[in-house]
Amino acid sequence: MYGEEPSEPALHAAAVFRAAGTREVLELGAGHGRDALYFAREGFSVMATDFSPVGLEQLREAAAAQGVSGRVTTAVHDVREPLPLADASVDAVFAHMLLCMALSTQEIHALPARAPECRPSRCQNAARSRGQSQSLAT
Repeated sequence: MYGEEPSEPALHAAAVFRAAGTREVLELGAGHGRDALYFAREGFSVMATDFSPVGLEQLREAAAAQGVSGRVTTAVHDVREPLPLADASVDAVFAHMLLCMALSTQEIHALPARAPECRPSRCQNAARSRGQSQSLAT
């Protein structure tokens, strides 16, 4: 579940994003950044958000060590609050394990189905559910 290697959903999402011509990925709940770092190594620009400044500091340190700090930006953010990004400012949104965090059912239902930060004509969402891969263009 955790570790240094990218998650299976990130491997799947990168392929979906690449096929769609995605350049900029917003990751919600990035933690210490194993998936954000993978996306950056794969050539995507990544905005990694998390509520933990400690996790994001670890991500920035790892990005520098891996030579991808120019492709990774971070922001402390509570997913229950609106993002301080302009609408249509990213190509894709990725979140792995986010809904396993301490969110109430009401808070989960309040999360937008499609982030307004995502460019409407290009927004890609890669989902894995119950062990099956599924790509969703929104």
